[in-house]
Amino acid sequence: MKSLHICYISQEYPPETGWGGIGSYTYEMAHALAGSGHRVTVVARAFGAPGIDEHDGVAVHRVSPGPDWDSVPGLWRFNRVWPGFAWAVMKQIRKIHRANPIDVVEAAEGRADSFFTQLIPGGPRVVVRLHTARIFIDGLNKVPALAGGRREYWLEQRAIAQANVVTAPSQAVIDLTKTWTPLGTKKTFVVPNPIDSRKFSPSNSPRRSVVLFVGRLERNKGVETIAAALPLVLKKSPAVEFWFVGSDSADEDGISWRDKLIAAAGPKHQRQLRFEQVDREHLPDLYRQAAVCIMPSVWENCPYAALEAMACATPLIATNGGGLPEIVENGVSGFLEQSGDAQAFATRILTLLDDPQLRGRIGEQARARVEEVFSVARVLPKMIAVYESVAQPERQRALRPEELPLPSQSR
Repeated sequence: MKSLHICYISQEYPPETGWGGIGSYTYEMAHALAGSGHRVTVVARAFGAPGIDEHDGVAVHRVSPGPDWDSVPGLWRFNRVWPGFAWAVMKQIRKIHRANPIDVVEAAEGRADSFFTQLIPGGPRVVVRLHTARIFIDGLNKVPALAGGRREYWLEQRAIAQANVVTAPSQAVIDLTKTWTPLGTKKTFVVPNPIDSRKFSPSNSPRRSVVLFVGRLERNKGVETIAAALPLVLKKSPAVEFWFVGSDSADEDGISWRDKLIAAAGPKHQRQLRFEQVDREHLPDLYRQAAVCIMPSVWENCPYAALEAMACATPLIATNGGGLPEIVENGVSGFLEQSGDAQAFATRILTLLDDPQLRGRIGEQARARVEEVFSVARVLPKMIAVYESVAQPERQRALRPEELPLPSQSR
């Protein structure tokens, strides 16, 4: 098998520009590919000065949005509407492709970062991976569709339409995307997000009476449900701690979710709430300490917080919407509750806190589920098969049917 040159576009790429879901996926896949002998390039946003660096065989090109329309008389308003990062990415990829031909470029649909890359004459083939389009995230968080948002919705639609192939980590996000923009006869493949199950792994250390939430504090993540469940849990288990790992945000009324959670706990229990932001490198230790991890999201695609918790054998309580039922086998490798049902979440949390044997059994089965379906060893061959199928004809090889992941099927 010939090695491929795969180029990822991701504004989120650690450590400079964060560990969001897209950044976590890009990091995991890029390093897995590089570790298996493929050439991997990442074009990411520059936090400071643009430049090129290499980590474990992954060449990372940091670029800044351009051009700066302020320097052009009368065109300063273009800075408000111009997809400057996508433009800078296109210029960088064109340069890379001339020096070392790229077989496949992959980018998320979010922010439409591949928009201009797809227009390069004779350029590399483009895969768009669905992570959940902005139009859905805005709707779930009750963000009004202002002019900037509507423009980005259109760009994301065009990026999907122009792609040679579409992949997604869950069938649920493909089905959701089809309610907004037609995919027609475009090839779509479901390939799960990979998780480094060596880094995220269990330990023999005793668990603490901790309920862990990992994610941004926002409405879509189900923080309203947590606020309602908090007093129910603290009343029955007054010594339990709640750890919130992620950034804060304001609700539609302008009040921060952190303040709402503190108010829900009440003065007596405020010290049992812990808020922090940590690098993903430090997350395994938090999962290993927690007795329970919760994910009461209104919608999720294939969230890394779920995979990370399960890989660390931490029992997960999640919702039964979006792609979560494709990850968690209810009652076997975790528990699924109805979105918004604070009472059900509180009851399930208390049951797990009170039953260490149940926690141990669910945790072991969750770990087994990750190793069987979501480990790098399981996911990487499927993704390579997709890349080989879409690469330029001179780079393609004849793939046996069993090598390709099954095409997506509408439900």
